[in-house]
Amino acid sequence: MEDVINRYNLWNQQLKEKYYGLFPNAHYTIWDGVIFPELYAKGPLKIMFLNREPYDNEMAQYQEYDEYDLSVVLKNAIENNNDIFVRQNALRTHVKQYLGVLNTLLDSKLNSLSDEQMNVHIENFIIGNENFYEMMKSVAYCNIKKSDGKPRSSTYDLHNYASKGIDILKNQISYFNPSLILGGNVVDGILENIGDIWDQTALYIPEGERRICIWQLKVGEKPIPFVDMHHPSAVKGMSDYYLELFHALKEVERTHPGYWETRLNMPCFINA
Repeated sequence: MEDVINRYNLWNQQLKEKYYGLFPNAHYTIWDGVIFPELYAKGPLKIMFLNREPYDNEMAQYQEYDEYDLSVVLKNAIENNNDIFVRQNALRTHVKQYLGVLNTLLDSKLNSLSDEQMNVHIENFIIGNENFYEMMKSVAYCNIKKSDGKPRSSTYDLHNYASKGIDILKNQISYFNPSLILGGNVVDGILENIGDIWDQTALYIPEGERRICIWQLKVGEKPIPFVDMHHPSAVKGMSDYYLELFHALKEVERTHPGYWETRLNMPCFINA
């Protein structure tokens, strides 16, 4: 596994330097990526969170490019069994819930569970950090915008950063080759009209209010399921939102039998 870590670290450093070159006037950059490269590489279910931009009062004090790497911070906290996303209770709770839902893909329990059974599963999954951190070890946690974060994300600002940094993001997605991407409010007005990254193939579009859709993102020749959903830090109306994720994944499995099994054990860290 040492070779995996070394290969990932070399690739990651080179990509980070390219990002700095695109945004040379940024006051600070909060880098991101795979939290545990060796465990991500051998894990059957590889999950990528793709959110808007990181912001924390403590992060904002950093002025040097290499002083804050979100994936390293998360790794250190998990290894020491410390809380992650401190002071971001909604974000932490929802990420736990979503990982609890995705956990059912590992043993094909998804189709057999009722809403009531999923509720019990989630209640058990989110107690403490053990199950949560075990799933986080196969996670890439990334953001559209990595420089000069703000307390409130402007769609216009994010679109501009995404447009300029789209090759960086494509490199991350291609190299990580996740089983699926959970997108935190990054489609409308941000990613949907940028270059060739967006494939309009729909795997799931609900009737009525579209709180969750599942599209197929295409980076190069790699089709990757992309869950278009609210940002995990959203609060209003989100207490049972994980059930909507459950229903969406279940519907994809109904219309495409065996689909999620094909997304397990994806090769990664090969070509960016």
